[in-house]
Amino acid sequence: MEELLRKARALYPGLPDAFINLFVSKWEDTGDAQQAIAQTREDSAYDTLFPGNKNERGQVRYDEVTYFALNDSYIGTLAEYGIPRGTSLNILQDRFVSLLENEVSANEFQQRVAAVYRGIQQNIPQVQDFYATNFGLDLDEQSIFLGALDPAVGEDIVSGKITAAQIGGEATRAGFTISFEEAERIQRSGLTQTEARRLFATAGEQLPQLQELQAQRGVQQEQRIGLTEFTEAAVFQSPEELGQIRRLQEEQASEFAPTTGAARTGRRVSGLTEL
Repeated sequence: MEELLRKARALYPGLPDAFINLFVSKWEDTGDAQQAIAQTREDSAYDTLFPGNKNERGQVRYDEVTYFALNDSYIGTLAEYGIPRGTSLNILQDRFVSLLENEVSANEFQQRVAAVYRGIQQNIPQVQDFYATNFGLDLDEQSIFLGALDPAVGEDIVSGKITAAQIGGEATRAGFTISFEEAERIQRSGLTQTEARRLFATAGEQLPQLQELQAQRGVQQEQRIGLTEFTEAAVFQSPEELGQIRRLQEEQASEFAPTTGAARTGRRVSGLTEL
């Protein structure tokens, strides 16, 4: 028994005792290591020890050493950004199986986390200001990073989704103030951080022109187009706001194109390059 335990630990270094003991018991019964691991994988306890490691056909995705090494690599990636191991385990608890099932490699996970960090790093002061204004919270850089990373470790990172606080930060960066509810609504539209940044930058360029046109036509200040109306047109394709903006631009003998000058197609397009 002791000799088998020693051999098992050499075959599967660093793996938990629950697995080692199960494997050794099968090895004792069969007298063969290959048969033992095959039976171990068929045991009901295996799925508890290695959740997500079997595909729909019941075949293992990774050998047991690779499975735990991949988990450690995910945790190590987060540690590189100053997130303690205990916190990393909490973040990954509900998402580790999803990452495994989607066969996300250590390198891909690292790229995903780096992408989130770059997005946060670019506007941390603005995000801090947004949290302070809306929630009275004084958050440090790591807390902001965790706030963005936690809901995005899985497939959200692939699709580029960002948090409402990031959107609020982008608005602040462009000189606008929006409520948390407004930020959440924009977030639910599916904008990426790049698109959100482009939206507010474009609004900063276009709104003064639109408001000046309205002022020339005697429109009172409180009735002029603001960020809310601009967002309704650019993001949500509201016919009323689109029509209002189009009429103003047509009066000036030009088409409204927020960033590139492309003609309106009557649909929302990815990246806010046209209306």
